[in-house]
Amino acid sequence: MTDYSIFLDKETNTLFAVQEVSGNAGSQDLGKYEIVQKWWSYMADLMETNADASPVSIPLEEVFHMH
Repeated sequence: MTDYSIFLDKETNTLFAVQEVSGNAGSQDLGKYEIVQKWWSYMADLMETNADASPVSIPLEEVFHMH
């Protein structure tokens, strides 16, 4: 992972996370880090989670990117 950010939409009270990874890493690879597991547990009351407390992840279609 090279970058990870969490944004809050105050109007809808929605958290939105964005991460950049290198190589073959994916979002669920974050779960191998103890600090991430603690964060997931801490945030579980505020977000939809899977059985292991990881956040539900929904793939989105990228419609624009500028670098």
